[in-house]
Amino acid sequence: MNAWLIYFREGADYNHRYIEFYKEEGRKLGMKIDLLLVEEITFGVDKNKWFLHYQGKELPKPDFAICRAIYPLLNKQLEVMGIPVYNNSTVSEICNDKARTYQYLASTGIHMVNSTFYLNDQAESALKKVTKPSVMKAVNGHGGSQVFYVNPGNENYDDILKGLNYSDVVLQPLTGSKHQDLRVYVIGTEIIAAVLRTAKEGFKSNFSLGGEVSLYSLSEEEIGIVNKIIEQFDFGLVGIDFIIGDHGELIFNEIEDVVGSRMLYQVSDINIVERYLKFLCNKHR
Repeated sequence: MNAWLIYFREGADYNHRYIEFYKEEGRKLGMKIDLLLVEEITFGVDKNKWFLHYQGKELPKPDFAICRAIYPLLNKQLEVMGIPVYNNSTVSEICNDKARTYQYLASTGIHMVNSTFYLNDQAESALKKVTKPSVMKAVNGHGGSQVFYVNPGNENYDDILKGLNYSDVVLQPLTGSKHQDLRVYVIGTEIIAAVLRTAKEGFKSNFSLGGEVSLYSLSEEEIGIVNKIIEQFDFGLVGIDFIIGDHGELIFNEIEDVVGSRMLYQVSDINIVERYLKFLCNKHR
């Protein structure tokens, strides 16, 4: 069995050990995993036929591809060429845009933060109208980046506007005084584990930003909330994130398509890469 593992070059450099771990776990399952860098991929349409070349050459099609680059158009290209890709283009398109995610899941009835969507050129005007502590997020931000506390009455919003990097935005009231959130790891339709993150300072609890982490046991009610979200998608591997409300309730926050697993390995002996590859092998035997 052959698979492609797709990264942007910068991500591949940062995650080189993780990539080798993927390859090693793949070999144990009789799978050959090849790393493809997005910067070396050329794809499009030629004479009404889809094509994809790597380093100028056409490659034999893999059994499937794991796309660890946020590039929904590439995911879609693989799909139309008959290559299963994880996560699929629908997950990539929706979950890498916070506004689209909230819009898509609103009909499920799950508890989520009230959110107002703005184009980037409306952000400054929106900031000036804020009357209570709020959070402004770039719709395409990840890992706690491009998430900003908005202090009402602060006339200098230049740092926020610069940090948004021309992204459209979501504006939300500041939610959860505990400064905790929960990441639920999901493979396919199976909940693998949940990790509680607590901010050491400020309001961001991301592990990559210094948040403390611990394994968390979901209640039956919480499992039901997660399953409502799972039912809306055809997931490969994702992280579903919730804010912990003031009364301990789960408030949906976002879905990480290209989810990291460092904190899961820190708090458990779960080998999520092995489990993910076994899941994909079983789908494509």
